Formats: sequence, structure tokens, C-alpha cells
Amino acid sequence: MKIVRTGILFMLLSFTMYTESIYSHSVTTIEGGNQSLSAYQGKKLLIVTLPLQQTAAADSLLYSLDTLSAARSAGLQVVAVPAFEDGFTAAQKTSLQQWYRSKLGNQVIITDGLYTRKASGAQQHPVFAWLTRLEKNENFDIDADAPGYKFFVSTAGQLVGVLRPHTKISSMAVQRTLQL
Repeated sequence: MKIVRTGILFMLLSFTMYTESIYSHSVTTIEGGNQSLSAYQGKKLLIVTLPLQQTAAADSLLYSLDTLSAARSAGLQVVAVPAFEDGFTAAQKTSLQQWYRSKLGNQVIITDGLYTRKASGAQQHPVFAWLTRLEKNENFDIDADAPGYKFFVSTAGQLVGVLRPHTKISSMAVQRTLQL
């Protein structure tokens, strides 16, 4: 009888376990505000790690993000993230904000600097812990080890795709992943 009770207790616990959601997190914007991702439930999310040096390729990425965000604003929220591991510092925040905003409209959320990599340990931002760790997102175990990583979250809040920096925003791979 004791074994049956333990089995039933385990079964009840397994049905009531809390699964972490991307929507339970928030980010600080580069302008200083706090933005909860729960505001975007029912929309697709595209979370992209940003370059920190102004180059033609970086400008192209930003313009492409802005174009995609504007074209799909009804169903997609773009979150753009500069990473401490890529060299983000508080000293360059103002100049980066000016550069990013010169290319990205206000519909794109630009975060303050975040720790994005697993190697950052306890400093890794909770959004990136969710995006990069299989035990949290239940689909992918991958690290954002450079600017240009693209994480795709479905309208149901599931991580459905991760594309590496070499994949352009205008590519068919991005278009197909946005269909998921």
C-alpha cells in the first residue's frame, strides 16, 4: 500500500511541476525601462544578439531586422541584445543606443547589455539561460557565442529554432523558421 501511495504522489507531482516560460522573464531596455516578455504572449519572438562594432555587415543586419519587424509587426516582436561577452560596456551604451536607434525603429526592443553565454554562469541573464539550455526550453541546447545568433519563439512560447550568425535575416531559413 505504501508503494502505491508513493507512486500516486509522484504522479501528482509530475503533473503539477512548473515549466519555466520565456514569458516569466523581463529585460531592461537600453533606454532604461523594464520590459516584461509576458506582454508579447501570442506573438512570435525573434531574439537576436547584436554586433557592437559599426561595419557595413552590422548595419545590414540592423536594417534587415528593422524591415522584418515593421513588415510583421502584427505577429512578431523583435528583441535585440548587445552582449557583455562581446565587449559591451556601460561607457559605450550611449553611442550604441544612438547607432542602434538610427537603424532600428521603436518597434524593436533593444535591451541593455546582457550576459548571454553559458560560460557566464550565474551572471547569464535568465532569458538567455532559457534560450540556451535544454532543461529550460525543452528543445535546444546551444550557446550564443557570437553576435548575430537568432532565437525563434513560437506564439505558444516554445523555442522552435536557432540560427547562427552567418544566416542572414533575409534568408529563406529565417522565413521558414518564422512559419513554425
